[in-house]
Amino acid sequence: MIPQEIIDQILDTLDIVDVVSEYIQLKKAGRNFKASCPFHSEKTASFVVSPEKQIYHCFGCSAGGNALGFIMNYENITFPEAVEMAARKVGVELPANKRVSKQEQTLTERLYLVNKHAAAFYHNYLKSEKGKKGLTYLKKRGFTDEILKEFSVGYAPDEWEAFKKYCVEKKIPAELLKKAGLTISSEKGRGDYDRFRNRIMFPIFNERGNVVGFGGRVLDDSLPKYINSPETAIYTKSNVLYGLNFCKRGIREKGYVIISEGYMDVAIPFQFGVNNIVAASGTALTSRQAAMLKKYTDTAVMVFDADKAGEAASLRGLDVLIENGMKVRIVTLSEGDDPDSFIRKNGKEKFFDFLNNAKDLFDYKLDLLIKKLGADDIGGISDEMLPTITRAQNAVVQSKYIKILAERLGVHEASLRQEMGKVKKDYSYHSEEDESGTDKRSVNYQKSEVHLLGLAITDRRAFERIRTELGFDKFRDKNVNFVLRLVEDFYAGGHKDISPGKMLSRLEGNEAAKNAVLQAVVNADITKDVGKALKDCISCVRKENREEEIKVLTQRLKKAQTEKNDKEMTEILLKMNRIHKEKVV
Repeated sequence: MIPQEIIDQILDTLDIVDVVSEYIQLKKAGRNFKASCPFHSEKTASFVVSPEKQIYHCFGCSAGGNALGFIMNYENITFPEAVEMAARKVGVELPANKRVSKQEQTLTERLYLVNKHAAAFYHNYLKSEKGKKGLTYLKKRGFTDEILKEFSVGYAPDEWEAFKKYCVEKKIPAELLKKAGLTISSEKGRGDYDRFRNRIMFPIFNERGNVVGFGGRVLDDSLPKYINSPETAIYTKSNVLYGLNFCKRGIREKGYVIISEGYMDVAIPFQFGVNNIVAASGTALTSRQAAMLKKYTDTAVMVFDADKAGEAASLRGLDVLIENGMKVRIVTLSEGDDPDSFIRKNGKEKFFDFLNNAKDLFDYKLDLLIKKLGADDIGGISDEMLPTITRAQNAVVQSKYIKILAERLGVHEASLRQEMGKVKKDYSYHSEEDESGTDKRSVNYQKSEVHLLGLAITDRRAFERIRTELGFDKFRDKNVNFVLRLVEDFYAGGHKDISPGKMLSRLEGNEAAKNAVLQAVVNADITKDVGKALKDCISCVRKENREEEIKVLTQRLKKAQTEKNDKEMTEILLKMNRIHKEKVV
C-alpha cells in the first residue's frame, strides 16, 4: 500500500504533458494540448491534455484521468505498477515493501484476494480426481487444457461447505466470503454454505485481469442454467465485459470488437484464435461498457443466435453504442447456433465470413421491424427506429438514416424529423440507479449536479456558496455527493486550490466517481459566467428536489387514501401545501 502523500509527491513532480508526450505526439492548442486519442480510432483529434489541471480527457470516447491513469491505460498495468513506474521516472523513493496486515488491507484488496483463492480452488478441483465429471463435460464441449488454464475455468464440488472449509483452513474470515458473494447464510440459522455447488465455474475478470466474480453453469439441462455472483464492492455487472482482459489487444489490432452473449461464446472462439470477442453475459449494454470498448475500437459487431434475432427489443440495448459514437453491425448465425457451437462445427474462417457479411444496425433493425410488423405499421416502425437515429452523434449520418427511413415507409422526411424532435434522450452521465430505471431524473437536473461539482472543484468561493445555499444532501447522485464531500475534506485540510489530478488519485478503483470529476471539470472549464451558472444550477436542483418530494408524497397520499388513514392524509396534505407555497429561487 503506497501512502497518499507519496502519490501526491509523485504527481507534484510529474508533468502530464511530458508523460503523454513520451507515448503520442501532442500539439499546442491554446492553454491545452491536443492529439488523436490513443484509446480509440478517430479522424478528428479529440484528445485534450490540460497542463493547468494535470489531467487528460477524450471528448470522443470519454477516457480521462491524471498522469498515473494515462500510464495505467496505455501500458495496461495496475495502479501500483503505474505508481512504481512513475516514481522511477521522477526519482521518488517508494517505501520498502512490507507484508500488509489483514487489518490494513482495504476491502477491495481483500475481495480480490479471496476471489483469487476461489478461482484457484475451483480450477484445482476440476483437475483433481473428484472433478472428473466436470472435466469430462468441458472436454465434450471442446475445451483444451490450455484454454481451461488461461481462463482459470473450474468446477465447484457437489457439497454444501467444501469451499467454506477450505477457507477456514486458510484462515479467511467467514464475513469476507459473504461480502464476496461466495457463501450464503442459511435461512434456518445454521450458518453459511457455499453459493456455488456442482457447477462449472467461470471466473469473471475485470479489465485489468482481477477476478471480481463468478458464473456457475450446470452440467445438464436443469434450471437455472447459470448462477452468477451477486453485485459486491468490486463487482457491478454493468461495469464488466467478460473476456475484455484477454482480448483488448486483439480488439485494437483488428479494429473491431465482436459482442456475444455467454462465457463459452468467448472462451471457445478465443481457443480457435478469435481474440477480439467479449460477452455482455446476458445484460443490456451500458454506457460504461461502451466507454470501455471505445478505448480500443469504434466498431462493434453483435452476434445474435437465431432465437434472439427475432426480438426487436434485444436491439434497443445497442443504441447505447451508437450514442457513444460507435459503428454497430449485426450478424445472425444459423438456426440453433451460437458462436461457441458454430465455430466448433465450421471453424474460424467460416465464422469470419459471417462477420464480413454483417448488416449495419439501422438496416438490420428496419428489415426486422418491417418483417415483424408489416410495412403498413408506419407508427410502430418509426417509434422503434427514431430513438436509434437520434443517438447517432453525426448529423450527416442522422440525415442519411432519416432519408432512407422516409423512402422505405413512403412518408415525408419532414414528418419524421418532427417526430424525432419528440424523442427524449437521457443525459450521458448517470449513476447505476439511473441505468436500472429506478431514478428517472430530468436532463437539466443531471447536468446541474455535475456542473455544480465542477464549479466546486475549480473555485473555492463557488464551493462555499453551494454548501451554504444548497447543502450536499440535495445532491441525489451518489457519485457527485461523494466527490463533493471529498472536496470539502480538501479545503478543510488547508488546500487553497484543488488539483483535479490529485483528486483523481484518491478515487482509484471508483470509476463512476472519476468519470463524474472528469465531466464536471470539462463543464466548468467552458463556463463563461460562473455567477449565473451557480444561480441557474442551484435553482434547478432545488426545483427538481421539490418535484421529487411532491412525487413521493403523492404516492404516500394514494396509499393513505386506500387504507382510509385520515391522520396520515391530513399530514401529507399539509406538507404538500407547504411545499407548493415555497418559492424556488
